[in-house]
Parts: sequence; structure tokens; C-alpha cells
Amino acid sequence: MTLNAGLPPIPLAARRQEDLLEKASRIILTVRDLDRIFAHSTVPVPPEVESVLARAEKGDEVFADRFSAAEFVTMVRTRYLAREPNLQELIEPLGGLGSAPVLFCQVESAEEVVSFVLGEHENEVLAATYLDRSRTTRTISLGDLRGLLRASPLPAAGRALSAIEALPDGQLLRLGETEAASIARTLWTKYNLAREKGVTVVGLEQFTKDLSDAGSMDVLLGSIWLQDSLVTAALDATARQIVGVLYITDFLPPAGCTSPAR
Repeated sequence: MTLNAGLPPIPLAARRQEDLLEKASRIILTVRDLDRIFAHSTVPVPPEVESVLARAEKGDEVFADRFSAAEFVTMVRTRYLAREPNLQELIEPLGGLGSAPVLFCQVESAEEVVSFVLGEHENEVLAATYLDRSRTTRTISLGDLRGLLRASPLPAAGRALSAIEALPDGQLLRLGETEAASIARTLWTKYNLAREKGVTVVGLEQFTKDLSDAGSMDVLLGSIWLQDSLVTAALDATARQIVGVLYITDFLPPAGCTSPAR
């Protein structure tokens, strides 16, 4: 069970919380707190919301970010609604609340994501949505990815290709949609800090320049953990062209992260 915060249904591995919620302040709730709030709620929610909560450990922490209702509505409308029209359900009840403070949080279970907007002072549910990401997941086979890497002139493409050469052609890599400039900022900061600790990062300058230049264009991001390295590729929206690639090594991957894809 993974508990997280961030705007739904954006792939959270791609759209980092630090990028999305720069102006928000954060508090920590537990699943038990959410259960208590829901027990007194009269707001209709999809039955899957309660199912996901029921499977969560009651003491697990849930990060909730504080906004004014108007700020949250504006952010969702301007940045995410065109791409994810189901978010309308999350902001529709907030229209008349103006500057009233609200809390936004998410609970994830595998590919299921439930998202909540809560009234901070009244401890009430204002809106909730459910998403099964497995229905909309984009993937690319490693065989196809190797073909794209062979055709790419990017600095890290050759190293990345060598790293994944022995993996099965038919294995699938999951891709998450993210804004090019946003992920460029995130990875520039992350991997410059990693370099200070001795991590080797090939292609970072070209990757961040190209994706920053792409601005608000959406890219598809996928990462392949290997035994002693990580390959990260950004593809265009058609998944037919690589727009950025990183090869990272000289570090130990997190426990359990030795399989590249599903």
C-alpha cells in the first residue's frame, strides 16, 4: 500500500510533489483519520474509494496539502483539467468556497488511486474521486525502445542501449505522462545532488536542455532499474521518438528494484 499526495491522476513517479505543490503547506493525517472523517460524511463517493481505504493500514500516514479552495480550483483548471477531465468531479463542489482552506490528499493501492478534498476546519469530505491507472497505462516493449535508442544521436543513448541489450525484447516498460519542463527541473536538481555523492550521470545537460526547451509539451517517461545502473528515457507523445535519455551508474539501487518493467 502506497500513500502519497499529488494531483490525480498524474503519474506520480513523473510529476514530483515538489514541483506541483510549491505554494502548498503540508500536514500529516492517517488512514484512521480519513476513516473517522468518512464515517460522518454524507457526500456520495464511488464505492471503490471505501474499498481502497479498507485495505490500507489504519496507522499509515497520508500527506495532505493545504490550499485555498479558489487556488486549488485554478491550479487544476489551468494545468490539468484539459488532460484529465474527470478532475472536474474534484473541483466542482469547491466553486463557492473562495478563500476557505481545503486539504488535498491521495491514497494509492497498486494501480488504484483515490483522491480527496477535505474541508480543513470542518473535517468534512468535500469531494472524492477514484482512478484505476491500469486502464490507461502506456507501455513500450524493450525491443522497440532499443530500436529508438539505436537511432538516437543523444549523448547517453549508446550507454543506455548497451545496458539493456540483454533484456528480453517483449518485456514491457511502463510510461508515465509528464510535462517536459517540469521533469527537466526535477531531474536536474536530483542528479546534480547525486553527482556530489559520486554518482555518474551521463546525458544530464542535454536531457534537461532539450526538455526545458520543450516547455509545457507532454512527454512519456520510463525508467529501467538494472543491477548497477538506471536508464531513464523520455519519449514524445506518440512513443515513436526519444527526446531525452539518461544513464546513471555508480550507485546501489533500492532493494527490490532489479526488474526493469512489467
